[in-house]
Amino acid sequence: MTEYLLYLYAESPVHAGAADSIDVLDLPVQREASTGYPVIWGQSLKGALRQAAVHAGWEEPRVQRVFGSSIGESSDDGGTTPGLLNVGDAQLVAMPVPTLRRTFAWASSVIALGRLARKYATLGSAAPQVPEVASDRGAAADAVWAAANDEVLGPCLVPLSDSAQVRAWAQRLSSDALGAGAPFVPFAQKLGTDLLVLGSDIIGMLLRECTEQTARVQLDSSKTVENGPFYSEYLPAETILAASLVLRRDADTPDNRDALSALLDGTLLQVGGDETLGKGLVWGRLLGGGK
Repeated sequence: MTEYLLYLYAESPVHAGAADSIDVLDLPVQREASTGYPVIWGQSLKGALRQAAVHAGWEEPRVQRVFGSSIGESSDDGGTTPGLLNVGDAQLVAMPVPTLRRTFAWASSVIALGRLARKYATLGSAAPQVPEVASDRGAAADAVWAAANDEVLGPCLVPLSDSAQVRAWAQRLSSDALGAGAPFVPFAQKLGTDLLVLGSDIIGMLLRECTEQTARVQLDSSKTVENGPFYSEYLPAETILAASLVLRRDADTPDNRDALSALLDGTLLQVGGDETLGKGLVWGRLLGGGK
């Protein structure tokens, strides 16, 4: 088996839709039941990666072998082919939140970084130590965030302290999730200083209040409102997520590994809905696979 860590960095707002409406949101994003954190479920992500392979010109036998049957397809015996690439949930690493200092910062948590550290462990790679943060406080990658008594983060006032451990995570994420390509340099530099790890009493509110919520209507041929308004929720641009992938033994060949790397590493992918509105564009960064 070959194990990978796939980072997804949002180029545009992302809507991976949940099954049910919530309060005034007709089309909320997918969230974990236990934590309330935004997530892209593995089945949704696998379908998006399969479609990317088709668009990239993969031959149908390889698509079916790696990703499994498409919707509605069945084998000669009436069953479906599951595919030999295991795709985990794309879990939240950090989400941008508005601030009065430096426009925005990336908000993360002990849970998010702890999960990411476990993903690195599956690759046999050591991750920075996860910081300890009190439930009502936060830690920052740069001392400038700790200069004030309280920092405005979205709707919250949060006391922040400088942390070498958060700084180490910020440097790792700027390198691994964004890379050194010229278009990403300003954001990689910003991420290296503007990562915040926030306590459990704060991060939940920010992950609810700092997503994007958009009202839309559907017009008929005379440009009159036919349906709506209805409200959609999006993860904002610059959000970082990560998923574990495993290429199982039967498909673990050099050709398939090379094809998967070419498909997902440094490429722009389409994930989630509202594709015709320019939503759901994410940059992939693939780690592992013997690299």
